[in-house]
Amino acid sequence: MIVESLTEAQRLRVPLISVWGSADQITESGDHRSYAFRVSLKDSWGVTAMLKRITTQLKVQTACAMLPNTAWGRSSDAVIKSQASDLGLSVPVTHWYNWGDRSFEAAYSKCLVNEGRAILFVGNEQEAAILIKEIARRPAPERLPVVAHWGTAGGILHELVREDLKAVRFEVIQTFTFVGNQRPLALRLARAALKENGLSNVADIPSPVGVAQAYDAARLVAMAIDLAQSTRGEDVRAALEKLPTYDGVIKKYAPAFTPTRHDALDASSVIFVNITPDGALVPIE
Repeated sequence: MIVESLTEAQRLRVPLISVWGSADQITESGDHRSYAFRVSLKDSWGVTAMLKRITTQLKVQTACAMLPNTAWGRSSDAVIKSQASDLGLSVPVTHWYNWGDRSFEAAYSKCLVNEGRAILFVGNEQEAAILIKEIARRPAPERLPVVAHWGTAGGILHELVREDLKAVRFEVIQTFTFVGNQRPLALRLARAALKENGLSNVADIPSPVGVAQAYDAARLVAMAIDLAQSTRGEDVRAALEKLPTYDGVIKKYAPAFTPTRHDALDASSVIFVNITPDGALVPIE
């Protein structure tokens, strides 16, 4: 949806601030006067980190990819094609699925036949739930580990799969966690989120990347409006490229954007988490 909105943002000359979109196209439209800015993961380094996770932590040399037939999936596929072989990873099976598909069984079986030993999964919680349930029903030797994109952790996956989650190694990429985070603004935001949601543990805060990225993005836009002394789209866009250093929730932005870089985050923000059966996102090494 974000990629499809880029043309309209350009026509209206209104900044489009992505806080949960990873497709490379968002900030790589080729227009040097782009109105798209991002405080979010980017597939060129996010999916690369997922590939590295498979080869280094999982010690796997052959994996299969399951990708949605969308701009997000195509962005991920481009990274896989450009990076996998350099990382020593073979990807013999790439399965393209559509939103609303009801099973991954055929693709999963094809992966096993091709000696796949892990799954790189791009999708949201509905599709992830189907995959996890199908893996959990298989004999233990056929349960491949899954390294998943962050859309799977943005909702109620734990409620959809319940105890099946315990039977599958399922790791999800993220750019932020409240767990063990001592950044002053992160601590302040965590207290507010706990109070708002009636929670007692920061690991239970829903969608932490969405919370943190949206907060930092809102603050950066407010700074741009103050700097521009205007809410006119062209003025705010120009100001976003000239912001001073900002010590945010996720990181110190020094600066967040430049005329040649509209991405505020980079690969240094990548972490991986497990999802517990009660929905907590727990960072893992």
